[in-house]
Amino acid sequence: MCNCASEVEAKAKEKIATQLPDGAQSLTVELQGMAMILGKTLETKNKLNLHVEYQASKRGGGFKTVKQDLSMIGSYCMFCGEKYPEVA
Repeated sequence: MCNCASEVEAKAKEKIATQLPDGAQSLTVELQGMAMILGKTLETKNKLNLHVEYQASKRGGGFKTVKQDLSMIGSYCMFCGEKYPEVA
């Protein structure tokens, strides 16, 4: 499996560090939108968050707002296109 996420974090940190004002310290850069998948091994895959909202009818009439947050996990690395191994 590729290590693009770590490489992207390191490159971003390197670039951002050059743009910080003099005296800045304790820079941390963390790539968000990654999921840890536990199977036979521990895998990291990119994920997208989905916010779903709709109106559902209530008993007795009227509507209520229903909100759900879901995640979609990618089958391929979003950086290099390498297919992720199947999780067992």
